[in-house]
Amino acid sequence: MRVWLISSMRSGSSTSPSGRAARSPISSKRPGGLRLNRRSKDARAIVLGLAPAVFTLLLLFVGPLLLALVQSFGHAPMFGVQEFLTIRFYRAVLGSRRFQAALWYTVYYALVPTVLSTVVGTALAVAASVRMRGSRFLTFFIRLPLVVPYLVGAALVVALFSNGGLIARLLYLFGVITSTGDFPRILFGAGGWGIMLVYLFKQIPFVFIVVLSVLAGMGPEYREAARTLGAGPWRAFRHVVLPRIMPGIVTSSLLVFAFNFQSYEIPYLLGASYPGTLPVEALRRYQLPNLQRRPEAMAYVMVITAFSGVVLFLYLRAYRRWERSRGSL
Repeated sequence: MRVWLISSMRSGSSTSPSGRAARSPISSKRPGGLRLNRRSKDARAIVLGLAPAVFTLLLLFVGPLLLALVQSFGHAPMFGVQEFLTIRFYRAVLGSRRFQAALWYTVYYALVPTVLSTVVGTALAVAASVRMRGSRFLTFFIRLPLVVPYLVGAALVVALFSNGGLIARLLYLFGVITSTGDFPRILFGAGGWGIMLVYLFKQIPFVFIVVLSVLAGMGPEYREAARTLGAGPWRAFRHVVLPRIMPGIVTSSLLVFAFNFQSYEIPYLLGASYPGTLPVEALRRYQLPNLQRRPEAMAYVMVITAFSGVVLFLYLRAYRRWERSRGSL
């Protein structure tokens, strides 16, 4: 027995004299195994916790999208249409002049407010990140429109900028215009100025908050280092600040563009009757009394989804190329 104990201590083996492996209670409890078990339990808990939310999202968003896809190809028996795998409704939509005009105005209403809100919101965020007098008041004032719904913003724009609105009445009161009818037509026109005012009113604060949060996490040491090395304000912003806040700019601009491209309530309320945006045209097709044309509305929905997806993909791809070019410098 002593010989076996001495030999086992020298060789590090834990076999008993009978040849069976003796398990030590200390060696069986391996820290690595406990960590793996804990990780697997945590992963299961996360999956089980997220499962109801994921199922609800799939049911509310993916399900209707698949239903619209099937109906756009002619399978809509509830509307008296049973021509599955036909592209007749896509031809009717894509070949119409109304669609071409709607596509142009949709891109116009989506792109211009996105660019303006991104530029103005980023500039205001950079200005508010610098510690100076009034920066806290500026941040508080810009955040206020975030709590206002889009429909309330539309009502505010109508109350201010319509021909019978507050600004027109003030100009008439001070003799600038002879009547309120002489006030320039901002709303309900093909220019879409009322739509852009509502979008800018809501989306400049959104971009401002996103970029300001990125700037707050960056800290002032990068700017101080750039100034120490002799860089001016513009050069420090271009080469130091801008590359670090670019993820926030890209994220906020993508969300703003996607919302503007697929939104229908503001263009429907403040836009011209013709041409309308793609979502407005889809709604009008959906409201037609002839239910057999309902798949045309679904074709509009699928075109909107596909076009916005392609634009977002190309935008992200261009951003990744820009990141790679910056990394290779």
